[in-house]
Amino acid sequence: MSLAHLTSNIGLLGFAIASVLYLLGVQKSDRWRWATPSAFTLFCGATVSVTICLALIVKESGLLDISGILLTSAVGWLAIAGHVGFNLRLIGAFVAPLATLLLLVQFFLVPMRLLSDMSTPDAILVKTHIAMAIFGQAFAIIACGISILFLWQQNLLKKKLLDQLPQNLPAIDRLEGLLTGSLWAGFVFITLGLLSGALFAQVHAVARQNLDVKIIWAILVWAWYLATLLARNVFGRPSKRIAQMALGGFLLLAVTYFGMGIFRPFGGG
Repeated sequence: MSLAHLTSNIGLLGFAIASVLYLLGVQKSDRWRWATPSAFTLFCGATVSVTICLALIVKESGLLDISGILLTSAVGWLAIAGHVGFNLRLIGAFVAPLATLLLLVQFFLVPMRLLSDMSTPDAILVKTHIAMAIFGQAFAIIACGISILFLWQQNLLKKKLLDQLPQNLPAIDRLEGLLTGSLWAGFVFITLGLLSGALFAQVHAVARQNLDVKIIWAILVWAWYLATLLARNVFGRPSKRIAQMALGGFLLLAVTYFGMGIFRPFGGG
C-alpha cells in the first residue's frame, strides 16, 4: 500500500469516527462531554491526512480527477478555521459525515485520469477552473452548516427552549454574519470557476450546438446564489429565509456533484 493510499484511508476512518462522536457529543449529557473535543481532534487529524494524500498524488502523478479529495481537504480546513476562529464547534457535526461521503464517492465511483501535459497553459487554466469551483463548493457547504445551526438556534429561541441550546454556540447575530460571509465567498469562487471555464471554451472555440445540461445546471446554481445575495442585501429578506435559501443552494450543488458532476473538468466525471 502506497503512502497516498494509507493517508487517504486514515482520513476516511478519521472522518467516519468523528461523525459518530459528534452525534454523541450533541446530547445534553455529562456522560458524553468528552465526545465533541475528541471528534474535533480526529477531524483535524483526518483533514491533515487527506491533505497529505492530495499533495502526494499531485506531486507523484499530477492526477486530475481528484475533486473529491480536494473538496474534502478544503472544507475540512474551513471547518477547522470556523471552530477555532469563530467558535463554530458544531460545524464538524455536519462536515464530518459529508467528508466521509465525499471520500467514499471518490474511492468507489470516480476514475482518476491523467491530464496529458500538466505544464501547458491549458492545463493551468483547467486546474484554476477546478480549484475555483471546488472552493466555491466548500464555502457553500460551510454556509449550509451555518444555516442549520442558525435555524436550529432560532427555533429553540422562538420556543423558549433555552435549556436545549448547545453550549458555546455563537450568538444568532454572529451566525447571521458568518452565513453572509460564507455565501459571498462561495458566490465569488463559483463565479471565478464559471469564468475560467468560459475562457477555456472561448480560447478553444468549444462547439455549443447542444448546450450541455451540466453547464446549464452550473449557471442555475450561480443564479441561485446570486438571488440569495440579492434577497439578503437588496430586498432585505429575513435571515431565516436566507438560511433556507442557502440550504436550497447546497441541495443544487449536491445534485451537481453527486448527480451530474458539473464542476468536474468539462464533462470529465
